[in-house]
Amino acid sequence: MWIKQRLSKRPAAGSCGRHDRLTAISACSRQGGYSPLGVAPLQGFRPLQGVAPQPGAEAGVAAILYVLVLMIFLAAVVSVISARLDDFSHQRLKQTQTIWLDHAQQQLQGWYAQNAAWLDAGGNGSAPPISASGILSAAGVQPLWNAQLFVSDATCQSAAQGSLCYRSLWLAIPSMAGTAPTLQNGVFVPNGARYVSVSGQAIETRLYNAALHQVKRMGTLLESGFAASESSGALHNDDLDWFAPEGCTNGNGDGPFACSNGGWISWADYTQGSGLAGTQNKNPWGYAVEVNNSGGEASDTATPYSVELSSPLPWGGAITSLVAQPF
Repeated sequence: MWIKQRLSKRPAAGSCGRHDRLTAISACSRQGGYSPLGVAPLQGFRPLQGVAPQPGAEAGVAAILYVLVLMIFLAAVVSVISARLDDFSHQRLKQTQTIWLDHAQQQLQGWYAQNAAWLDAGGNGSAPPISASGILSAAGVQPLWNAQLFVSDATCQSAAQGSLCYRSLWLAIPSMAGTAPTLQNGVFVPNGARYVSVSGQAIETRLYNAALHQVKRMGTLLESGFAASESSGALHNDDLDWFAPEGCTNGNGDGPFACSNGGWISWADYTQGSGLAGTQNKNPWGYAVEVNNSGGEASDTATPYSVELSSPLPWGGAITSLVAQPF
């Protein structure tokens, strides 16, 4: 009887026995003191409310953010590199164009100097005798980048003797943006174009100055020739005209030079047979230098005897020099 009572007793509150297992599990579950694995639950543990944290989802978000940052960085790097490449390409193009323009300028200058007499012979206000494209072709310039040549009408200015006439040339590569270059009333308007210019004034000035020096040298040669003839001749007479040969206009010539017969003859003809023959027969423009020893400004009738030199200018007129006998 005592044993039956022990077995039928319910477990005390807070205790979980092995007897009456279903009842015990139910009771222990309500009390939080039973673990199916036989391990006591953590004291004070309370399950989180709502969605439990998921470490895998957080890692995915971080990876996406990393990729986005990397893409932005790479885009910035590519943009910088692209800008630098564009700038490099632009600088290379400018350098190439500069080299081409400089070379073309030299070609045009050389062609102008060789053809100055023909190009500027029309005188003040005259239009070019050749088209711009014709000049480029004649000078051996192959136009690139839509390059254009502009040529002004001739302009003349006063010089030491006569006048000096010239043109200006501009070779331009039009800008990719803006208005095309133009020539307005003889003034070149680049409108952003890259260009070089050829100064006909500088070229013609050099030729003009060379002609002045040439005439001066010829005068010095004639003075020396006069003095040499006088000193080496049998008659040392100041009344003899050594600039003219015997039998020239006034009949008192006795020099080694030819007679101009009251007009002009070329330097080559005048000095033929003398020690000066063949020296500098033509001026820088290719015109024959002329001599007059028996007419015009030249004096062949009385001392001091003289002879006149003339170096023709392409646009008219001439550089002249009156050479008197030395004493």
